[in-house]
Amino acid sequence: MKIERKLKYGSFGWDDETKMFTVEHKGQSIKLNKIYAFAFLRFAFSIAQRNWFRKQEKPKKIEMPKVKEICDKNIRKGEFKPEQFQLPHIDDEKIKEDARRKIKEDAKNISDSLIKK
Repeated sequence: MKIERKLKYGSFGWDDETKMFTVEHKGQSIKLNKIYAFAFLRFAFSIAQRNWFRKQEKPKKIEMPKVKEICDKNIRKGEFKPEQFQLPHIDDEKIKEDARRKIKEDAKNISDSLIKK
């Protein structure tokens, strides 16, 4: 009695009369007698069991550091102080000049658009 299984890229079979196990893959084949076939099956089952019983490592959760709330309503007991609204001090003269020039240009553009022609 012959038992054969065909897969997409290969096939395997067992011939009960000759006691041979055959594996074919892309035109190449290997024949194993019953002793080597049994050893191969034991090997395959041991690999399958090893992978089956192996515990899967779950990815570790990354805990975010706890920080105080920045926008809490109760900061300074609801009182606002002027330093909360101050911009940082800029010492670089070139940056100051560029900012002044840009403000003047923006003001000129706005004033020009308000004049009726």
